[in-house]
Amino acid sequence: RSQFEDNGMGPDVGDVIARVSEIFRNNLRRIGPLIVIVIVAALAISGFYSVGPGEVGVVRTFGKADPNQKGPGLHFRFPLVQQIDIVNTEKVRHIQVGYRDKEIHKEEAQMLTGDENIVDAQILIQYRVVNPSDYLFRLKDPDETLHVTTEVALRSVVGTMTIDDVITEGRSKLQD
Repeated sequence: RSQFEDNGMGPDVGDVIARVSEIFRNNLRRIGPLIVIVIVAALAISGFYSVGPGEVGVVRTFGKADPNQKGPGLHFRFPLVQQIDIVNTEKVRHIQVGYRDKEIHKEEAQMLTGDENIVDAQILIQYRVVNPSDYLFRLKDPDETLHVTTEVALRSVVGTMTIDDVITEGRSKLQD
């Protein structure tokens, strides 16, 4: 009962709920199809996506990647069934080993040569994604994997060279 009325005898909450549910049941036949149309329209509209120039869309149906990739343009996917992952294949990506934007990371940069000298070596790797499916699904973190692999390869080559080779004529071999 409502405590805000003068006589203290407000409407019964059970009666109000019964009336509202009866009105809802009576109008459901009219409102029901409208609700269904609105839900279907919202799902249809949310299914459209666009792939920009230089990008590739990888469609996953129930989590499995579709081998047919989508090029630039407007496309449709079935919401709740398909997901889209967009990868820029024209962008030149880079990995920095030994430094990050002009700041040297000593633990990465310092390496031991074959004649037991310490050198600071930094390298910049530039690459493009050729196969978006492999980039997305073959490795958990492909950029970090490339970073670690590059560091290991650089350390292994520096470890077989002398300090003179690293600094002078062997530098081009090291870069390759």
